[in-house]
Amino acid sequence: MGIGSKSMRCALGWGLLLAAAPACSLLPVTKAVALPPPERFDPGPGERRQHNADGQVVAIEQYWVDEQGKTWRHGKEWEYWPDGTLRSEREFAWGEPSGVWRTHWRDGALRSDHTLEEGVSTPMVYFHPNGQRASEGLAQRGRREGPWTYWYADGTVGSSGSYWQGERHGPWREFHPDGSWKSYGHYDRGDKVGSWWYGYAGQHTGSEPPAPRPSE
Repeated sequence: MGIGSKSMRCALGWGLLLAAAPACSLLPVTKAVALPPPERFDPGPGERRQHNADGQVVAIEQYWVDEQGKTWRHGKEWEYWPDGTLRSEREFAWGEPSGVWRTHWRDGALRSDHTLEEGVSTPMVYFHPNGQRASEGLAQRGRREGPWTYWYADGTVGSSGSYWQGERHGPWREFHPDGSWKSYGHYDRGDKVGSWWYGYAGQHTGSEPPAPRPSE
């Protein structure tokens, strides 16, 4: 299989997709990084394993060495918790992130899930340790796009709004754990703009957003 026509290449370090904070994406935008020397130098596929001090496998990475001796991330990668439970799984195609990207909590429960498809936005979801959804929306190559919703661990909505190229954009709503409004206002490519409303728990419980007031 030829790879000379590929215009974009990248390689991501272990554990990049493990943080599920609201401001982070499953696949952060990163610069290309060099891979360590391969375990084989003949052209073709190979597999690299990383071990801890006890000799336990903590990561497995598939790769491909081309005719010029360059190593590409190509195939699947797995990372494991110290007890051997699967921590993350992801795929690359000639250095480009592709396919299924998932992370797992220590007990094996699903923590995040995103399937990459070239040129289109696809569903991305995160989960709390108790199995409740933590956040859900669309993403393109790991970057959040369009409407997103965030939930507290009990299933109560915590916030909702939209992203544009990975940044909050347009109206955003935030709620207290009791369901009352916490804040309401607009973003412009990640920056708060215009008038915002802020309230304490129980202050405003209506279905319509409160009237905004100037931000302080």
